[in-house]
Amino acid sequence: MQPLQYKPDFEDAARRMEAWWQNELLDRVCLAVTAPRADAPPEAMPPARDLEQQWTDIDLMLKRLEISMRRTYFGGEAFPIFMGNVGPDAFSAFLGAYVEYLPDTTWVHPLIQDWNAAPALTFDPQNAWWQLQYNLLRRGMELGQGKWLVGFPDTHSGADALSALRGRANLCLDFYDNPDHVRAAIRALREVGRQVYDAYFSLLKPEVQGSSSGWCTAWGKGRCNVDQCDLMALISPKIFQSFFDEWLQEELSWFDRIVWHLDGPECIPHLDYLLAQPTIKAIQWVPGAGMPPMSQWIELLKRIQAAGKGLWLGIEPWEVEILTRELSGRGLMLHTYAGSQAEAEQMLVNVAHWTHA
Repeated sequence: MQPLQYKPDFEDAARRMEAWWQNELLDRVCLAVTAPRADAPPEAMPPARDLEQQWTDIDLMLKRLEISMRRTYFGGEAFPIFMGNVGPDAFSAFLGAYVEYLPDTTWVHPLIQDWNAAPALTFDPQNAWWQLQYNLLRRGMELGQGKWLVGFPDTHSGADALSALRGRANLCLDFYDNPDHVRAAIRALREVGRQVYDAYFSLLKPEVQGSSSGWCTAWGKGRCNVDQCDLMALISPKIFQSFFDEWLQEELSWFDRIVWHLDGPECIPHLDYLLAQPTIKAIQWVPGAGMPPMSQWIELLKRIQAAGKGLWLGIEPWEVEILTRELSGRGLMLHTYAGSQAEAEQMLVNVAHWTHA
């Protein structure tokens, strides 16, 4: 790829990212650090008149995006990547779930109240939320030519989609009370997932320009994404593998390389199963709300590295030295921020001294 306007050192960063995906180490750990650009133009972010416009006005979202890109220094392995975010449960909205707008996210109301009267879980390309998502990505690609990349949206498909459509508490009871309905629904969602991702692949062309999730910016050659199942926090490994293993194996097969988003201590019982999946190349560990910071989870992080998997860790700036010194630099990605471009540049110099194999 050619250098990007907002990432002139793209080739150097891409070279380190390829080593990271291979669980190897070049000259230093991968460090993605963003900061305010030293030469950022003074621009006001245009306000939204209400929450609906904030989440549905493509022109406004892209105007805000360009201002944000111009303001940001993308240091090290930080990439200017546009996610096209319309909320974590957009996949469920594609199937007709009602969307509630919140300042920082969107939420869907359960669609399946009674299994005997459940709507068909089929993909309608004319669905308004699908049209919004697709056109936001398309317009973002057009506007971003030569300036930024466009990543896969936050796509809670499969198990998480079913938990949103049914309601988490109801679904947990359904594993015992309505198992046949659950299995039929997940089969239907697998088909919808194929259609949605086929459309993403056709639009984003990952075989040509590489790819990444838009929110966990681990760019790589080919089909690279972040996958997750937040429902894991509520169910046992036995239940997950009984109901959702076939869904997961199929979804993983669509990609060359996956980072798995492991969110909170309740998900740790599933870790060995995830570490055994060859397509999962790295774990994004998130300690969870109210939990100790990343630097207090060294033993867990070393366990993941010992299994031959990489790490993608979103951390506070003060943790960079601790984690670089405590962990092997092989397959280690640290994602953080700095108060200024000069601080970010100095951080990149420092980690080169702290890195070890």
